[in-house]
Amino acid sequence: MRVVKAKSKERRRDRRIQETPIKVELNGSGYETANWSLGGFLLYSFYGDFQIGETPIVGIKAEVGDQLFQHVTRAEIVRIDFNRKLLAANFVELDDDVLNTLEGLSTGRLRREHLRKQRKSA
Repeated sequence: MRVVKAKSKERRRDRRIQETPIKVELNGSGYETANWSLGGFLLYSFYGDFQIGETPIVGIKAEVGDQLFQHVTRAEIVRIDFNRKLLAANFVELDDDVLNTLEGLSTGRLRREHLRKQRKSA
């Protein structure tokens, strides 16, 4: 019997989503994610004054068709690159509503539900 191992430098537990960006609000400024997962998010073009380890309240917005999903949660700043204007954060608290929205976005479930509703009303 032969054992096959996958070699991976990836340490993330959750798959990163780039195709469906979400909007994140930090300290009154809005950003669109470069990528995100159930574990956190990465922002490009970040201009702000945070320290690694801070846990600010963040607003999350996502649109699916004409439906807007808005949530507030807390995230820990884990990486800041001021030269490249990047900020990475891990979600600290995800209640059931936030988790349901993020899972629905990542799996396409929310988009499929939206399309189903459109077909029924047509």
